[in-house]
Amino acid sequence: GQLKNFLLNMDTIQVLSFNCWGLAVISKNRRHRLSAIADTLTNSSYDIITLQEVWVQKDYEYLVEKLRYNLPHAKFFYSGALGSGLAIFSKFPIIATAYHRYALNGKPLKLLHGDYYVGKGCATTTVDHPQLGLLDIYNTHLHGGYGPEDPYKAHRATQCWQLANLLRASAAMGRHIIMSGDFNSVPSSFNYKLIRNHGYMTDSWLQVHGEPDANGFDMNSLNIETYTQYFGFTCNSPYNTFSRYYSPSTDNIHAKRMMGKRLDYIFYSQTPQFTCTDSRVVLTDRVPDTDMSYSDHFGVVSHFTILHPSQTRPNRRKLNETQLDPTTVREIVDALVLDKMKAKRDADWLLGCFFSCIVLQFILLVIIVAVPTCVPEAIVIVLVTLIGSLLMNFVSVALPVCLIVAFVFGRTEERALLQCIQEIETFQQNMIYSIV
Repeated sequence: GQLKNFLLNMDTIQVLSFNCWGLAVISKNRRHRLSAIADTLTNSSYDIITLQEVWVQKDYEYLVEKLRYNLPHAKFFYSGALGSGLAIFSKFPIIATAYHRYALNGKPLKLLHGDYYVGKGCATTTVDHPQLGLLDIYNTHLHGGYGPEDPYKAHRATQCWQLANLLRASAAMGRHIIMSGDFNSVPSSFNYKLIRNHGYMTDSWLQVHGEPDANGFDMNSLNIETYTQYFGFTCNSPYNTFSRYYSPSTDNIHAKRMMGKRLDYIFYSQTPQFTCTDSRVVLTDRVPDTDMSYSDHFGVVSHFTILHPSQTRPNRRKLNETQLDPTTVREIVDALVLDKMKAKRDADWLLGCFFSCIVLQFILLVIIVAVPTCVPEAIVIVLVTLIGSLLMNFVSVALPVCLIVAFVFGRTEERALLQCIQEIETFQQNMIYSIV
């Protein structure tokens, strides 16, 4: 009788987070893959799906059409020149939505990176859950690293500081929270610590599986399932066909070197009544009738159990309370200060280029006017005029670019970093460090 009552007082939520790699033109086999993703999701039993990199409007509309019976409530988030790429699908009614754009989002001259032009941020929806009440769902895609040097480390740190403050605000309102997405950050990073220890989030996958030990993995059982589930790698997996570490061989040398990264997460606000009971890496197989993965990322699904009654409000914490240790806080501030100094140097260099271009423009004008009056050879006059005119046109384009990027973006980046530094330092002066 007690077991029956216990089971009757339980409910579950299944949440999927998946980066679809849906860039127009650039992403390989986008249409075929998105169609296969839609078919797979249609046949699933997920209650909430958060997607990243759905860049094409028609792809989103196709997903809405396919999922309209299972997940009738959906929201696509618009931002920047190209869109955020974020979408949320829910079985439960969506009663509020918002998009919080990040203050720092890459650099405008890094055209091939593109993050600056999509206006990355955090998508939020509040759903009305029959047992939990108001549930805040967050979905984000942080700035990419772009190489081992990771020049955007400070940008992602400011993004996670903003995120952590949003999560704390939701918790202060007594909401339950699910925070998911592609964080482009490994578990040892500042960003991960900010979300977990300052945003008071529980990493659902880590809660279920614990910290993986490379020495404890049996290489004799090396295959996609055991490898992926043990380490939780969602990106750069040697078993993903779009990964640079991919190898079709059963004796996968890259897997033996533990290649791959865990970049995709489902965090949540844990309470005795709301807890994660299972978490797995999914969408690891191939698109039917092909030898390609669904995306360049694998997905993550977490199963949450809700124990009634509905008064499962999270603990409210003091505004100056955190689980970030003082050393980590200092390291974050130091990283931001270094990036602020670099931002100022870059802006000053571009301003120097601007003034140099003004001088060069004047010199070119003098040459073009003076040479025809001083040199009798026609061929010299033609060449000087042609080359001088081309250079003047180039300088004319460079002038406004240098001024705008240096003065507008450069100062904006510098001040955004300064603002974040001061926010953290203000918090640091009064912070209460708690370990529970």
